[in-house]
Amino acid sequence: MDANWDNEPIIEIMIQPFINTRNLPLIVTIVLAALAFPSAQCADSSKETELRKALTFYASFDKSIDADFAKGDARLFTVVATTPDKKSEAGLHTREATRLAPGQGLKGNALQFTLREAPWVFFAAENNVSYRNKGWSGTVSVWLRLDPETDLDPGYCDPIQLTTRAWNDAAFFVDFDKEGDPRDFRLGAFADLQVWNPENKSIPEDQRPLLTVRNPPFDRDQWTHVAFTWDRFNTGTNEGIATLFLNGAKQGSVTGWNQAFTWKPTEESRLYLGLNYIGFMDELACFDRALNDAEVRELFTLKQQILPDR
Repeated sequence: MDANWDNEPIIEIMIQPFINTRNLPLIVTIVLAALAFPSAQCADSSKETELRKALTFYASFDKSIDADFAKGDARLFTVVATTPDKKSEAGLHTREATRLAPGQGLKGNALQFTLREAPWVFFAAENNVSYRNKGWSGTVSVWLRLDPETDLDPGYCDPIQLTTRAWNDAAFFVDFDKEGDPRDFRLGAFADLQVWNPENKSIPEDQRPLLTVRNPPFDRDQWTHVAFTWDRFNTGTNEGIATLFLNGAKQGSVTGWNQAFTWKPTEESRLYLGLNYIGFMDELACFDRALNDAEVRELFTLKQQILPDR
């Protein structure tokens, strides 16, 4: 962008009434301010570009239930049978318990969950979540709208769960606690069960790799941005860190654990949505690195604009 040429007419109009030597300092100030304007625009555009470079998956739910952009499988799946073998099929097969809600999103449509016992839905995580068995980092971002105290049924509720096996075995989740008024919101970052709890014994919640947020800012009449990042996972040390953000503000981190996540090629990693959840979900995105604090705030500010020209 050539700032001089782009702003020449604006500058001429702005300084014409002041052209004399006495007003030279004022003229210089006006010109510098005018030239700075496109620079600020370029800086904002650069931030968005960096976010888009890191993007691996994005579902706006505006055009369909499937992802707008995916480095892996873009289709949404439903678990249609759990016994004798787990079976899933592409599409929504929930008898309208989970559905697209026209006009209910941040912009356009949203995904709506209406029944706690609805069949589970998920996106395949392979390639959509950029897994690495050494030095792994990443980010998941989503928007939620609900009143946890009045909309949710009793029991744990996971709007997002990312795993190959179970909630406590090589898994991330964000959840609402099973009860309370207000209900706590939590981030879980559980390494391989054989790593963090090799005896598979009962461990008090305050001794688990959990971060708890008291009185979280969820509301039925407004959207809340949720993002969690992870960094320095699969390093063989206790340096792994997982961080939770709400509405662009850091809430805290899970630290001090050996975050060994073994996602085997023979296992299917899944990004589950709305487990036991009742409410709305929109603008789901995954990134191949841990976004920094400023980038998460930028996501919160951008809202639905992470993917251009959709």
